[in-house]
Amino acid sequence: MKKSKKLFPFAALLLLLTTQCRKENGEYTLNGKVLNGRTGAAMSNAAVNLQKKVVSGGTYNAAYSAAASATADANGLYTMTWERENFAALKVSASLPQFIAKEIELNVSSFTVDSPQTQNIELYPEAYVEVSIINTLPTQSSDLLSFTFLNAQFDCFCCTNGFTSYQGAADTNYSCKLYGDQWLKYQCNFNIGASDSVVVDSVWCPSFQTTPLHIQY
Repeated sequence: MKKSKKLFPFAALLLLLTTQCRKENGEYTLNGKVLNGRTGAAMSNAAVNLQKKVVSGGTYNAAYSAAASATADANGLYTMTWERENFAALKVSASLPQFIAKEIELNVSSFTVDSPQTQNIELYPEAYVEVSIINTLPTQSSDLLSFTFLNAQFDCFCCTNGFTSYQGAADTNYSCKLYGDQWLKYQCNFNIGASDSVVVDSVWCPSFQTTPLHIQY
C-alpha cells in the first residue's frame, strides 16, 4: 500500500503533463459542404485542397504549400485536420470535372486549436461561348467594330467585360469558358462609313455546352 501511495503523485503529474502537451500541440480542423452554385445540390467526389503560407523560426515563406486535402462524400461534406503551425495565409479550393474550380482565402485569425472552422464552397457548371467576328465584303479600312461582354464571369484571360475593337477586314475566332446556365449579354458598336449604330443583345449559354456567337458587320 505504501508503494502505491508513493507512485500516485508521479502518475498524476505525468497525466497532467501529457494532457497539457496534447492541448498545446493540438490540431486545426476545417469542414464544410461543397454545393452546386446553380441548384444547391450536394457535390460528391469534389476534390478539396488547403494551402498555407507558414512562418517558421521568424521567417515568412511567401510560397503556398499543401496543408491538407479531402474528398467530398455523398452528401458533399468534407473534413480536413492538420497539425498546429504559425500561418501567414490559408486558402481552400474545390474542383470537380466540368465545373469551374473555386478558391477562397480564409481568415487565419479565426483558427484556434481544437475549434473546428466551417467553410462551404459553391461550384458552378462550366460552359463555353465561341465568338466569331467577320467583316463581310465589301470592306473598308475605316470599318470599325467595338465589342464587349456586359455581365460574364469568365475563367480565362482571353475574355473580359471590356471593349475590344476590330478595324478593317476583321476575321477572328476565339472561345471563352464561363459560368453555365446564364444569359450572356453583349454590346456591339458599329462604325461603318457614315453610319453608326449600337446593338445590345444576349445569348443563352447552357451548362456543359459550347454556344456559337456570330458577329458580322
